[in-house]
Amino acid sequence: MIESTDLSTEREILRSELRKLEASALQGRDRTDAIAEASRRLQQAPSPTTVGGWFEKGTPAKDFKTLWTLVEVLLEWSGLPRPDTLTGLDRAKATGQWVSTKELWKRRWEQARAAQSVAALPPGFRAENRYVGRPIAEFDDRLVLNDLEVHPALDGGSEFGRISALPAYVRRKFDTRLGSLVAAAANGQGGIVVLVGGSSTGKTRACWEAVKNLPDGWRLWHPIEPDQPTAVIRNLDLVAPRTVVWLNDAQHYLLDRDYSAQVASGLRELLNDPERGPVLILGTTWPEHWDTLTNVPRTGPVPPDPYVQARQLVTNKSITVPEAFTVEELTTAQATTSDPRLAEALQHAEQGQVTQYLAGVPALIERYNNAPPGAKALIEAAMDVRSLGHGLALPLALLETAAEGYLTDTQWDLLECDWLEQALAYVACPVRGTRGPLTRIRPRRGQPAFAQPHYRLADYLEQHGRHSSTVPPVPGARDALVVPVPAHTWDVLIDHGTPSGHASLARAAHARGLLRIAMRLYQGAVEAGDTRALRPAADILRMADREEEAIPWYQRGAEAGDLLALGWAVLLLTRRRMTDEALTCHRLVSEASDSAPLGMNALLERMQQIEDADAWVQRNVVDGARVTTQWAPLMLRDDYAWLLQRPTRIAEALERLRTHAEAGNTGSLTLVTDLLHAAGRVDEARRLRRYGWEPKGWIAEPWEAPLPGD
Repeated sequence: MIESTDLSTEREILRSELRKLEASALQGRDRTDAIAEASRRLQQAPSPTTVGGWFEKGTPAKDFKTLWTLVEVLLEWSGLPRPDTLTGLDRAKATGQWVSTKELWKRRWEQARAAQSVAALPPGFRAENRYVGRPIAEFDDRLVLNDLEVHPALDGGSEFGRISALPAYVRRKFDTRLGSLVAAAANGQGGIVVLVGGSSTGKTRACWEAVKNLPDGWRLWHPIEPDQPTAVIRNLDLVAPRTVVWLNDAQHYLLDRDYSAQVASGLRELLNDPERGPVLILGTTWPEHWDTLTNVPRTGPVPPDPYVQARQLVTNKSITVPEAFTVEELTTAQATTSDPRLAEALQHAEQGQVTQYLAGVPALIERYNNAPPGAKALIEAAMDVRSLGHGLALPLALLETAAEGYLTDTQWDLLECDWLEQALAYVACPVRGTRGPLTRIRPRRGQPAFAQPHYRLADYLEQHGRHSSTVPPVPGARDALVVPVPAHTWDVLIDHGTPSGHASLARAAHARGLLRIAMRLYQGAVEAGDTRALRPAADILRMADREEEAIPWYQRGAEAGDLLALGWAVLLLTRRRMTDEALTCHRLVSEASDSAPLGMNALLERMQQIEDADAWVQRNVVDGARVTTQWAPLMLRDDYAWLLQRPTRIAEALERLRTHAEAGNTGSLTLVTDLLHAAGRVDEARRLRRYGWEPKGWIAEPWEAPLPGD
């Protein structure tokens, strides 16, 4: 460390000693002769103007090697014998003189260089900070994320503020080799290594985990201002020994066509100068950039190779970072982690791509939030359709038609003619090594091809769904932050949804009290050959006091082998004194069934028990809601009986229950029906029970149930 930061003093010492040496060495010769001899030894000529600055102004040389070569020539000419010209004790003595003289000149050079650097720093800046970078011990999570460009991980949720900004790190196989290179640097052997892997595979984080425990005195420098190549070129001479040079996204430094050679040659000189080491250079890059960097251009009449210096710098200096965790790494991580973010990534990441999930989720949410209207409408339509139970593969016609319901009139009118192509390009773009919001599905060989393009919604967006805080809570009530599915979406699902998924969508409609929509979807499922949809469709009609319309659905279900459907068919037919039809239905199913159903009397008794149990549950759901708040997540925090006693709150409660219905909370329809009865609105209650709601929120007009298969 220098004792003085007086620039003029340090320069004067250097200038004075150089001029003394010159006077004793040249003795009638021109300084140009010494420069020429030094140039011959260096195989490159120091500028006479630059050398003149050393002698006349005391300006320190940019590197000691150049200065020492010139001083060495002058020392020889002034009479200091070189060791290689002597033998025995004379040679040993001369060697000692050369070593001590070189150390003296190096000290003078370092003091002048350091003083010049300090003079350019802001007032009050400490002299020991004259070098680039900062001590590694000063880096916290914020600096690692912002300065070192480690990707932020997904939100810690309720754990936010109690856990580190960086998720727990899982050591992988390649970390062992990287750690050995860092340990060698700590022991004095510098070098360079470039981690090569796809986007968000954990390259940058691995570098930080490897260097963060280097001994005190190590610094880390990330050259980025005013731009990456310029930062390196301008400041390489200010790199102190025991410095990590951080070249994240190394292509920005080494594949710059204008400055690649200058950057790479400077870094090579830095590594090859033992008096400036140890220095460790850590880089990261993608495989395609590494391929460009390391492939030698073909021979022939081609332009000069702009990356020859960079190639020589990095050849055989790479570590491959795999795209996915191995089975062993996943097992280790699952057994040891207590970090909720890592646990989520381990559970949901596709094919072991844990780091991509951690880094990609925040970017995915950002891409969704900032999407242009057309693209955002596609994403939100996909979110709702998946949340309602549609299969993974979403037909393009479904997405395109549904998107209209997620756009305002102004947004719809302002869409360009090719809005769909633009939107699909936006949503399909990968994000940090993971799927974009919507990715086209490409069937593999041997799999059936789609008649039209199908898309897949990114898993995390499916979990994220659409949320809103705009629903005003009832004072003291349980919040239900729900954004209703546009009414238009239900019609689109009927027309364009995958038939094999109609039964799941029907269950979602039923849970929301959309009885007409549910019946149409169940009908579509039956038409597509899903006979399992017959009984739940019949259940809708039976529970809506429309038993006569339910009977044909139960009969068809019984014929398809559903014994519970047979039981309901027999029970409902018997109640209507349609005994012959009940016997015929029972006989036909008994003859066709591998396992004969119960006899008629036993079957009727069993179904009566089921119906009684069903009625008991129905009563206790409603009655329990009147006296308790434990029926979560449906019931309001307000005591239900308290609401009933305050007519002014009935409308509020009805709206709140309707919001719960839109969230898919089964039973909302039952509670609203009961509440309407209690408020004296009997006709409304009866109509709601029989016909349900429409998607836009009003009680449906009377509708007829189709016959199964019609």
